Amino acid sequence: MSATEKINRLMLIDDNAIDQKMYQRIIARSGRVEEVVTCLSAMEALDYLDDPQHPKIDVILLDINMPRVNGFQFLEEATVRFGTAFTRLVVVMLTTSLDPRDAERARSYSVVRDFLNKPLSTEHLDQIARYLEED
Repeated sequence: MSATEKINRLMLIDDNAIDQKMYQRIIARSGRVEEVVTCLSAMEALDYLDDPQHPKIDVILLDINMPRVNGFQFLEEATVRFGTAFTRLVVVMLTTSLDPRDAERARSYSVVRDFLNKPLSTEHLDQIARYLEED
C-alpha cells in the first residue's frame, strides 16, 4: 500500500448506529483511513461540511435510505450549498437497495463515483482509495 492509497478523512453518513460501529471496525482494520467522521443523519453531515473550522473530507460513504433527508436529497442540497468544492469529493453510495433505478439515479450525479451494496468491505475501501489516486 503506497502513501497515496491512504484516505485522510472519510465521512460515514448512515442513520443506523449498529452499521456505523461495524463499518468503523472494518475501516480501522483496513489501515487505509486516518480519520473517520460519523454522521447519523444527512443534516448532521451538511452542518459539518458547512463549518469552515472542520477539516476537509476526502471521501463520503452515503446511505440512501435515511429518515427526513435521504441520500439523494443530501446530494442535491450539498451540490447547491457547496458547488464545485463538493463535487471534488469522492462520494460512494453504500446501500441495501437492490433497485436498479437507485443505482441509475446515483450515477446521474457527477460526484458519485460508485454504488456499492452493504455491508462495507476492505475490498470496497481498496477501490475507494484508488479513486483518490485517479484524481
